[in-house]
Amino acid sequence: MPTVLVETGHRLSTLLGKQDEFADRRELIAEIHDFLAMLEGIKPVLLHGRGLAPSHWMEEVLKIAYNIGLCVIKGPFWDATTYGEFPDWYANHCRKELQPHRAWYICKDTTIAESVRRVNDAAGHLSVSEEARLIGYPECCVKAHYERSRRYHWGTLAILERLANGDEKKMQNLFTNEAHLVPVTQQELNDFEMAFDIREPKLGSWNLCHACARGTNSPSEVLSQQYYDVVQKAEFTSV
Repeated sequence: MPTVLVETGHRLSTLLGKQDEFADRRELIAEIHDFLAMLEGIKPVLLHGRGLAPSHWMEEVLKIAYNIGLCVIKGPFWDATTYGEFPDWYANHCRKELQPHRAWYICKDTTIAESVRRVNDAAGHLSVSEEARLIGYPECCVKAHYERSRRYHWGTLAILERLANGDEKKMQNLFTNEAHLVPVTQQELNDFEMAFDIREPKLGSWNLCHACARGTNSPSEVLSQQYYDVVQKAEFTSV
């Protein structure tokens, strides 16, 4: 008799096969891998609904989660960004941009579910270490993600300051009106190069820090192998 993991792998494979050519299969397959890793206990929480997946995909994945008795918690987008180093007007704008958005946090452990609810009650604010623990990604890579985000924000502010000749009011107007921001100075170019320096693991949906990208037997490499093993165990096929 097939296990819940195998049955779910088959259902997700069938669901993937029903998607049209407009769906980003790479994103959907990555989410399936995350779902299976969560079921196997490798990943405490699956984040669902933060990507570009079509609405019918999101609905069907939620149905599968409910049908096998998982905890499904809707809440705000999580964000471990430390905004204190940025101007208040900029930080407030970034926070407000995230406020309307909602995602689903799926897990099978009631203790983990309580942790999810605490983060949601805090409007999605959490520490880097807590985010790494809950989503099951290497903490070094989660830290690197937020460092890239930090460099993006500083690069953006540098461009705004240059375009506005240091006038903070003009900077705010340019930012809120979504001015086209192109890096020109070497510092701006360096910030954006760092911000978009994305390195993917062999198998998995996180982005690698430089140490994991360079090293062998790194936390990311170990986790990728665990993902590979669970995908095989679930008999999931992406054909």
